[in-house]
Amino acid sequence: MNGDLWWVPSVIVVGLVVAGVWALVAASRRRTRTRLGQVNAAATELERSASSSLVRADDLVQDASDELSFAIAQFGESATQEFAAALTTSKRQLSDAFALQQKLDDAVPDTALERTRWNQQIVQFADEATARLSNQARNFTAKRGVERNAPQQMDELRRRLDRMSDRVAGGANTLARLGLSYSAAALAPISGNVGRAGTALDGARASADAAVTRLEAASSEPVGEQLQAAEHALFQATQLLDAIETGEDQLHRGFANLQQALDAASLELAEARALRDNHEESDTSASLNHVITDAAAVQASLRDPVRLSDPAADLLTLETAMNGLDSIRSEARNRQLRLDNARTALAGALLTVRSQITLTRDFVAANRGRVQAAGRTRLAEAERQLALAVAESDPVTALDTARRAMTHATDADALARYDVH
Repeated sequence: MNGDLWWVPSVIVVGLVVAGVWALVAASRRRTRTRLGQVNAAATELERSASSSLVRADDLVQDASDELSFAIAQFGESATQEFAAALTTSKRQLSDAFALQQKLDDAVPDTALERTRWNQQIVQFADEATARLSNQARNFTAKRGVERNAPQQMDELRRRLDRMSDRVAGGANTLARLGLSYSAAALAPISGNVGRAGTALDGARASADAAVTRLEAASSEPVGEQLQAAEHALFQATQLLDAIETGEDQLHRGFANLQQALDAASLELAEARALRDNHEESDTSASLNHVITDAAAVQASLRDPVRLSDPAADLLTLETAMNGLDSIRSEARNRQLRLDNARTALAGALLTVRSQITLTRDFVAANRGRVQAAGRTRLAEAERQLALAVAESDPVTALDTARRAMTHATDADALARYDVH
């Protein structure tokens, strides 16, 4: 490159840098404008939503005021107290919302953050007031439906009252029948249900009669509360009588489980008796016999055909008795297994110690003048322990003795060989 144009590359680099910076600045500006547009759009939408919610709530408050007057005339002030309280609360919230809207509309400049917060509060107040009054309107619409259909509902209610009366009588018969097989404690959770169901049924009839009186007199007084009271009393009676049926099923299942447990107890008692009769330790047999006697007595008592059963309590009593039996029986089994294992090991131990004593005795005889007293003493003690092991009736003790004899015989052999060498 000509020396006069040395500056051209620098100009090109600077130009590229400037172009890059300009592109970044332009992109940043575009993103900023986009974000501002989105924020402005969201703020505009929030203002529209607040305005719409406020108008809707104001209209609903006016409608609810008329609706409350009509409801008071139809149902009385007592039945409309909740509606009146809801209207008062909604009016207060609507007033607060209008106050916020006034702050938005006045000439005092507001920050964007303030406008957003106030519009959000307007939406909240208006929507809460709308939901509250809508719920009350639905409730009274439903009540008017009840009033319109009261004669038909009363006919159905009468039929249900008659069926419930039959169920109360059936529940009493069920409890009387269960009382022949189950104890008072077993029936305690449901024994009072018939009486309580009868009381609930009487309450339902009284409410129904009051409603009928108003209907027959063509009174303008509403009957919805009486019908609702009758329905609630019928529901209570139904639950109480259902509990009797459920309780009966649970008692029968519990009794069946008890019989299965008693059958299983018979098998366990038979195994325990066999273990007792064949056990080698008299003390263990006596302990077994004691728990067998107790468990058998419990089993016999629970199988008594004239005894009134309480399946849950009886199962617990049987389990307690059988757990005691199982504990002693397991201990007896372990002790018998220990005896059997010791007896099996004893045969091998005796054979081994006899062989060792014979070898050591022959070695001493072959080296009479050289083996000293220590080795001969160990050998004599080994022979004495062997004799004790053979004479011992307890295989565990015999095994321990045979092992001591083996220790002495081994020591005698080692001492004798040390003396010779």
